[in-house]
Amino acid sequence: MKYVDYIVVGGGIAGSVLSYTLMKYGASVQMFDQPNANKSSVVASGLWNPVVLKRMKKVWKADEMMESLQSVYPAMENWTQGTFYEPLPIRRVFHNAGEQNQWIAHSDHPGFSPYLDERISDVPNRILADHGSGLMKLTGRVQVNAMLEAVKAKLKAVDSYTEATFDWDAVESHGDGVKYGSLGAHAIISCEGAQSALGESRLDVRGFAPVKGEVITVQLKEDLGKECIHQGHFMIGDGKAEALVGATYAWDGFHNGPTLAKREELEAHVQKVWDGEFKTVAHRAGIRPAVKDRKPLVGPHPKVKNVWIFNGMGSRAVLMTPYLAQNLVEHFMYGAPLLTECLPERMMK
Repeated sequence: MKYVDYIVVGGGIAGSVLSYTLMKYGASVQMFDQPNANKSSVVASGLWNPVVLKRMKKVWKADEMMESLQSVYPAMENWTQGTFYEPLPIRRVFHNAGEQNQWIAHSDHPGFSPYLDERISDVPNRILADHGSGLMKLTGRVQVNAMLEAVKAKLKAVDSYTEATFDWDAVESHGDGVKYGSLGAHAIISCEGAQSALGESRLDVRGFAPVKGEVITVQLKEDLGKECIHQGHFMIGDGKAEALVGATYAWDGFHNGPTLAKREELEAHVQKVWDGEFKTVAHRAGIRPAVKDRKPLVGPHPKVKNVWIFNGMGSRAVLMTPYLAQNLVEHFMYGAPLLTECLPERMMK
């Protein structure tokens, strides 16, 4: 019988960052993952941004999340010997003079000044914009697939990774832990992402409002450079005459894969903002495990003993996960209070 402190189910953004955090605090883990089931992480752009640009509001607990993010991902690179953390300014392209004025007013506010450059700047060549742009500070991108592969390799190297579908029906719970086949643990943590959101897991987790997203990769006649342009959708240059464009939102069609309608929507966006030829070379779709009240699900399962939920970060998983993982692990280790607004029990009432 092998014993670990925690079984982590799911190897997406949530499961990978949580596994690192647990091990950083001295806990042992065994991750169970089926890579082709990561319906959101494998298509995520990886952008982090503490400001909702459409409404010019800060994300819930933005400052705390930014503090965790800036320390966790570089530390994960050192831990895995991988390269996936990329600080990158996001350029907000303005539609009109009113958006310019709103930007200037917010950039002068103490709560926003760390994140918004007060200057109105010109846009790079080939970007269409009559009203200039503003640069966001402390933003960037995690190359998600590279991070997931680096964590997977690290866990495999210490025999802490199992590539298999987790069978919740085979879990045996007892007073101070759980048993799963020949594996014993204090508890199981479900990080199943879209599988839970779509009801494809045998573990009953409620409160999801899944959102489908689609992205395209376009080949450009001229290179955009290492730029991230935001004008409703994002357009991220890779420095190799290609750019990732997205993402769309839909609340149905979860099993239909990429759709022609969303591809045309994204291509129309490129035509609107890019003064040059382009060709779509890839088109992907994923499911974001969003929650009805837009707060993640972090805490004990309301009905199943020794099972915990770490899920529901939606489209902001890269930003939210380091802070939430630290909160959960410090609860395990030191009894630190959980975030009451994130407890899964609120969705069972």
